[in-house]
Amino acid sequence: MSFNHSNKGCHKIKYCPMETKFFGKFIAGDYVAPNIPPEERTMAFGSLRSNTLEDTATVQTPVSFDVVGPLSNVTVSPTGNELVVNESGVYQVTVSINAIAFAAPDPTDGYLSATITVNGMPIFTQGIAVFNITSRNSSAYIVQAALNAGDQVGVSAASEAFLFGYMNRSLTLLQLQ
Repeated sequence: MSFNHSNKGCHKIKYCPMETKFFGKFIAGDYVAPNIPPEERTMAFGSLRSNTLEDTATVQTPVSFDVVGPLSNVTVSPTGNELVVNESGVYQVTVSINAIAFAAPDPTDGYLSATITVNGMPIFTQGIAVFNITSRNSSAYIVQAALNAGDQVGVSAASEAFLFGYMNRSLTLLQLQ
């Protein structure tokens, strides 16, 4: 298609049948978002972690931690193994743990099972918060739950086989609402 000088300039805004390759220009102005001040409150977060090797029992036993922090609007229980919620709200709880076999594992030996606890009980009473980790593997488990001020959040672990232990674990609490 050749350019027709008689339609010169018509490609800018109006329709030009001879210049179908040209389109009108639209220039958007800068959008200015409304200035909304942030809420004046600090969301809570906290973490516990450890890399020491620990044995397991055949019943759910609290997982131990030896490194605290960082913490904000969350404290640590007197045992040092749970994070204590200072403000009620919705929280994300994350647990990461490595299963370690002390001997050559047999595939029939089972696994390390862990659960997130609140005040010493599984976070969800239906048992859906238990996760299983096979030998020499690592797993992370994340849940969201409504927690009350004063709730103590921890982790428990157990194994049917005495050859399992755990190490390189962490517990993290993050307030979402």
